Amino acid sequence: MNRPEPQSATVELLADRPDLLVPLAHLRWLEWSGHSGRDALHWWVDTTRNETGRAALPVTFVATDEAGDAVGGVGLVPVEHPELADRGPWVVGMIVRADRRGRGVGAALVARVKQWAVEAGFDLLWVATGGRATDFYRRCGFRLIEVVTLPDGDRPAILSAPLGSSAKG
Repeated sequence: MNRPEPQSATVELLADRPDLLVPLAHLRWLEWSGHSGRDALHWWVDTTRNETGRAALPVTFVATDEAGDAVGGVGLVPVEHPELADRGPWVVGMIVRADRRGRGVGAALVARVKQWAVEAGFDLLWVATGGRATDFYRRCGFRLIEVVTLPDGDRPAILSAPLGSSAKG
């Protein structure tokens, strides 16, 4: 089986690239607009804007291609689900443009989020996900902790990744 060649992507804080806020929000909207209450592009623009910190949570990173176009992004927030507020920070909004998937963009985004989290003093990252994304996060060093049932009936897999010195043990 021939895998596509990895392509380079530059990963930056979205706070440093405000021109990419709407393009990143659009990528997220294209992927997840079918979720109830999240069908309008402006919801994704507002949410992405609210996750655009620099030195403290929440933060968002954007991946760009050689032309400077947004090809992916990922956020890091203190709490994703109130029922799981005893854990955090949470990786959220991971998206890679469909034509760039499987080429290392997602792994580069996760690596950059991990680097930022270590520099910010965090020992552990969390993600709530499902489907094929569970395997992606496992390849990125996350371990399955449990599957939970949320009040809305959603059943995400909860994974965590140790950072810094705790990642060596």
